[in-house]
Amino acid sequence: MTTSFALPFLTLPDEVVGFRDWLIGDPGSPLFHISSQLDDWDYARDLQLDTRLELDFAGAAASLQIPEDDLKLAIVAKTGSGNGRFARRTERVLTKVIDGPLHEPLAISLPIESRLLSGRLLVRIEVLLAEDIPTGSALSPKTAGSRLWSDTSNIHLEDGGDTRFPMEMVPFGAAFPGQKWETAPWYLHWRPGSLQADFTGSVRLYVNADHTALTERVAEGDPTTLQAILGDVMVQMCRGTLEDEDARDTLIACEDGSVGSQIASWLEMAFPGMRPEEIRGLMTATPGAFHAALHASADMGEIE
Repeated sequence: MTTSFALPFLTLPDEVVGFRDWLIGDPGSPLFHISSQLDDWDYARDLQLDTRLELDFAGAAASLQIPEDDLKLAIVAKTGSGNGRFARRTERVLTKVIDGPLHEPLAISLPIESRLLSGRLLVRIEVLLAEDIPTGSALSPKTAGSRLWSDTSNIHLEDGGDTRFPMEMVPFGAAFPGQKWETAPWYLHWRPGSLQADFTGSVRLYVNADHTALTERVAEGDPTTLQAILGDVMVQMCRGTLEDEDARDTLIACEDGSVGSQIASWLEMAFPGMRPEEIRGLMTATPGAFHAALHASADMGEIE
């Protein structure tokens, strides 16, 4: 957790803002204090963030040397997610304008959908000046949007999402009405040829929630079900890459975390020591053996 201040104008001390900590956990379940890592997270798990601000409005006005009647503060919360040190995307999820004393602590509750998460969760809460201020001292903030106080928490999701497959359970009848795959048990969305793209940002597996028995087995971590799904994904992505001569030649140059890096890892796991051209020959001559080898090497730890 880090706290930063906007200078060179006056800012708000921690005791005036009255922020303690974020609580995090599963929606509808008891929450616990946030830490630098969230264990046991997976791509089917939504999260909930709660906190309270015991904002001392009179103390804020005194700290900023602005008359209480002229002061308006904006409480802003932002969340982001993605692999690596920085979030791939951030969005403002809350804006609350405070123009007078609070009679009770300000409760903030932020639901976070699992489909928006990968790698890490960043949550930032800020207190900004909501409107331009013509009054105050020479050191008082004057411009709307001036950051008066902030706190950032950066939570590493277990394994950083690097060894987990981006999977989402959705009802295909509602999500893909009229599509040829509307009744399929699962659907892999990816773009062949984009080997340098971020894996968790450009590949997503949709499991059809209309198939209740299937989604129950996936949620329970049934090994055979997960192996069948991941094996099919590996076949699709490996086959699509091996059939493209340019893609075969660039596999070894792909960076960690990319689509190509993941495909190369799968191929090495199923066909150790073989070059992509040799694996392509096997795929062409004995497609059944090629498919079976990939299914056999499917590691359930990648989806659970």
